[in-house]
Amino acid sequence: MKIVAVVGCSETGKTRLGVRLIGELRRRGLRVSAVKRCSHGFTLDTEGKDSADFSAAGADNVALVSPEGWAALGRAPDVDASRLAARLFPEADVVLIEGGKDVRGTRKIEVLRTGVADIPVSPAGELAAVVTDGPPPAGCAAPVFGPDDIAAIADLIVSLEEGAMADIRLEVDGRELNLNPFVRTFIEKTVLGMVTSLSGVDPDPRRIRLVIDRTGDKPEGAPKP
Repeated sequence: MKIVAVVGCSETGKTRLGVRLIGELRRRGLRVSAVKRCSHGFTLDTEGKDSADFSAAGADNVALVSPEGWAALGRAPDVDASRLAARLFPEADVVLIEGGKDVRGTRKIEVLRTGVADIPVSPAGELAAVVTDGPPPAGCAAPVFGPDDIAAIADLIVSLEEGAMADIRLEVDGRELNLNPFVRTFIEKTVLGMVTSLSGVDPDPRRIRLVIDRTGDKPEGAPKP
């Protein structure tokens, strides 16, 4: 799975670029999914509808299913868009995330527009490309494309290495915690290093499940601290 965020200021053309890239990648036979980050929030729950009633009653997640498709809403502040994409679309070849220039650890295609934004602000190590209707930004080491260079941008996306998409879930007493990229990477590398040092373990395991159940640590009926 290749996960790329299309980022930039408002009115630079992120959505239009994303739509055109989806069409181009689909024409190449790739399975493409999309995630839109909404910094100001959103809702699919219309007041008076059953889904709104379920949410108001306290449901943590609500799904809507119809013959045309499905949608799901979940309570998860500061959700990691890349992690969510990996969980929702495990069969996708490419996932495009619109928005999220402040999210660290995701490769980015930054869209610039003359008079709106002329200089990329994404960290150099995360900047996969720049798309601009003006001259190439001074000192930019990433490839620079025009807004109509859709095939070339798609070539770049296809050429990217697969993202490190280990899906790590941490639950404490039944509540799943949202992990930032640093913590997820730390957990993955630490557990992987310990497990692969054990005799008889594949050096490149695909799935590791670790359960720490402390309910048996104390005698039954022991007072709680």
